[in-house]
Amino acid sequence: MVNGDQIYEKRLGFSYWYVTHKLLLKNILVAILLVIIFILIIFNLYTITYNIILNQKNYHESLNNYVAANPDYAYLRQFNLPPKLTVNNITTYPNEDLYDIVADITNTSARWYATFEYQFQLGEKSAPVRKGFIFPGESKKIVDLAVENGNLVSNIVFSNISWQKEINFVKLYKERFRFDFKNIKFIPSTELGVGEKIPVNRVSFVIENLTAYNYKDINLILLLKSGGQVAAVNQIPSGILPSSQSKPIEVNFFQRLPKIDSVEITPEVNILDSSVYLKF
Repeated sequence: MVNGDQIYEKRLGFSYWYVTHKLLLKNILVAILLVIIFILIIFNLYTITYNIILNQKNYHESLNNYVAANPDYAYLRQFNLPPKLTVNNITTYPNEDLYDIVADITNTSARWYATFEYQFQLGEKSAPVRKGFIFPGESKKIVDLAVENGNLVSNIVFSNISWQKEINFVKLYKERFRFDFKNIKFIPSTELGVGEKIPVNRVSFVIENLTAYNYKDINLILLLKSGGQVAAVNQIPSGILPSSQSKPIEVNFFQRLPKIDSVEITPEVNILDSSVYLKF
């Protein structure tokens, strides 16, 4: 019983001491926390001062080393910002009393593709507005056919350019842009039975869709060459071209031509535009 009373007295004594010294303990704890905060502030000020003032030389050296190790800004830019379309040259081809205009353009970006409108400048006038597109890393031809005063072309103006990034373009291109051309024949007017007085020449060929996709239409650009040089240009829509199907096509050239020794056919379809595909 004595031990119990002693324990009770000790607890009572501690409780009394705590109550009477509670304010003092609180002040001591606050003082300790303030000291810790003050020490942290001093440490941070020292660190900032050292890095900005005392270690400024090392900072600039590190920055210069980083810049020197990453000099290829043009390469980095093509992945982050769209480039500008490059016009390599503009060529005109006589077509009776009119002219066919062909421009070679390039997209230097490996990831960005563009849709746009364009028109050729003919002195103080402009040709009609046309629509086009260009894939990442592509060099292609854009045309305007049978243009009055086309020989006065001086420039090409792009408008409503819309750039979009496509990181999987290479994979999509391999899957969706596979076409084959067979039985390509150039038939001059003499062989068509219309005689030399009527300037009608014809190109016939077969296009085959080697992809698993069904296309509503594919624009086909034809270049007729004589002695390795382009002599005439034309374009024609293929119409519906289902997957794994072939389609015979004929294109007429209503103009007098030299002896043609080769025909180049380039398919043009924006595989990144969902509207070009047939949906069943």
